Amino acid sequence: MPMFDFVCTSCQHSFEALVRGSQVPACPACGSEALEKQIALPAIKTSATHGMAMAAAKRRDKAQGQERVHAQRQYELNHDD
Repeated sequence: MPMFDFVCTSCQHSFEALVRGSQVPACPACGSEALEKQIALPAIKTSATHGMAMAAAKRRDKAQGQERVHAQRQYELNHDD
């Protein structure tokens, strides 16, 4: 699908649009057709980038787990049932 990133030169709104053939997109915020096409880099997935993404997800999950444990402990200390 021909998806492109645009920035409206009138209101500076940035958005993505599906453009087919000679169709001219319009800004969804102001309706202007004065747009500047942005350069978008393709997403490349390799075993190295997959490994980095998985490591980042594990760090994020560990931090969220520690926050949940801390919040539960604080709740238990401050609420006498």
